[in-house]
Amino acid sequence: MIKTLYRFLGATDAVAAVEAAIFTPIFMLLTLGIADLGAGMGVGMQVNAAAQAGATYAVVNCTASNWSTCQSSVYSAMNNATGNASFCTGVCSAFFTTCADPNGGTCFTVTANYPYLPFLPAAVYPWTQSQNYSSTVTVRVQ
Repeated sequence: MIKTLYRFLGATDAVAAVEAAIFTPIFMLLTLGIADLGAGMGVGMQVNAAAQAGATYAVVNCTASNWSTCQSSVYSAMNNATGNASFCTGVCSAFFTTCADPNGGTCFTVTANYPYLPFLPAAVYPWTQSQNYSSTVTVRVQ
C-alpha cells in the first residue's frame, strides 16, 4: 500500500498538460485585455489626429465668410487623417465662435468624438465597457 502511494505521488506523466490547462485561459485573458487596451489607445490617437487635421485645414483654408462651403472640406480632412471615410458621420463638429478669453476675437473649434466597443465583454473585464473618445482643438483666428 505504501509503495503504491509513493508511486502515485511520484508520477509526473501529465503535469505539463495539467499546468497548460490551468494557465492557458489566464494568459489568454491577459493577452486579449492588453490587445483591447492597445486598440482603445489607437482609437484615441485617431480621434486626436482627426481634430488636429480638421483645425489645421480650417485655419489654412477657411474664414467666417466662406464657412458654409468650407465645413464639408474640414470633415473630409478629418476623415482623411483617420483613414476612415465615414469617421465623421455624426460624431464630429466644427464651428466659429467668440473666444472665451477677455481679449475676445473669433475662435475656431473642432471636436471629434468616436465610440469604441471593446473586444471583450464587460463581464470579463469591467473596465472594457463602451467608451467614447473625444478630442477638441480651439484656435484663435481673429
